[in-house]
Amino acid sequence: MAPDINHIWSPASDVVQSSVDERKSLIKRALGQKVLVPNILSLMPAWISDVQPDVDEINKEIDDWLPTIDVAEKKKAKHRARGNYTFLTGVYYPHCNKDKMLALSKFLYWIFFWDDEIDTGGELTEDKEGTIQCCKETNKCIDDCLGPNPNYTPPPGLRGTIAMFYPILRDLRAGLGPVSTERFRLDLHDYINGVERQQQVRQGDRLPDPWYHLQIRSDDVGVVPSITQNEFAMEFELPEYVRRHEAMEVIVQECTKITVLLNDVLSLQKEFRVSQLENLVLLFMNKYNISLKSAIDKVLDLIREHYAICVAAEERLPWSKDDEKLNQDIREYVRGCQRLATGTAYWSYSCERYFKQIQLNDKWEVLLDLSLE
Repeated sequence: MAPDINHIWSPASDVVQSSVDERKSLIKRALGQKVLVPNILSLMPAWISDVQPDVDEINKEIDDWLPTIDVAEKKKAKHRARGNYTFLTGVYYPHCNKDKMLALSKFLYWIFFWDDEIDTGGELTEDKEGTIQCCKETNKCIDDCLGPNPNYTPPPGLRGTIAMFYPILRDLRAGLGPVSTERFRLDLHDYINGVERQQQVRQGDRLPDPWYHLQIRSDDVGVVPSITQNEFAMEFELPEYVRRHEAMEVIVQECTKITVLLNDVLSLQKEFRVSQLENLVLLFMNKYNISLKSAIDKVLDLIREHYAICVAAEERLPWSKDDEKLNQDIREYVRGCQRLATGTAYWSYSCERYFKQIQLNDKWEVLLDLSLE
């Protein structure tokens, strides 16, 4: 089903009318187009994709766990059928053990369940006050579980997508050192606060500037907490001076941006069909008055650019001359950053969250269709 051009807003003033016209015009320009997108993994040739071997076994445990959490059955069924977040966990952390895979898979289920309530089509999508309250309660959960005096008991009456997070954070904290725990706490706060900002942007009168959108999406996409979880997955703790080194900051930032960029290309069809126009491809079309194909090519060029910056930064990392264990940990952390980008793409090609498998050819080129359901 194509987006309903006439069901965006009912304007009451000339200012609002202009914002509706902007959205209508953009939808009309993109509606019905098909674009063949190259294999995005080919844009990151030096970064390898692997899959953890216990995905099927972990999925059985996830199927036993899902009925125990207070989330709508329809939502659980939809995500389990289309998402396969255990597989996503397996490409993010391909070398972790089975027990850690289960905890990390639960985290990804949480992040998709929680984000869906605020993202387009969720019950809080247009509820600013409800979103603020949800984020406030989630931030409290994070401090309860990861602060200096942990409390893993959710308060009564808490929404299910927050209550379920308490035992997940308890299990993750058990496998993190004190420095990594504090990093993880701060990373999660940044993610939650970024989602709150993004919700406000979606409710704005005008479509956002694409460059501003890229920046706030890099904050709210949830990549950085998943990078920090690599320390949980592989049982090491990166020294703070290494994590805050200029080159490591660049690698984290660039891998985050690459993940945002490739996700906006691969999720374009899904988002367009629900009139979610805050997508970099569509925003570039709007800002520069360019075609859909040109906008996609612009995003792909940005992926190449950020990939090159990221690769170059590795040479500047604080490699040790005599501590090979530290060097191994640095390499593992960097690989973890890279896998957030490659893993997101690999997973997107391997499930049907964003498009049908019949749209993908044997070269992993996907024919995005902005018309038909």
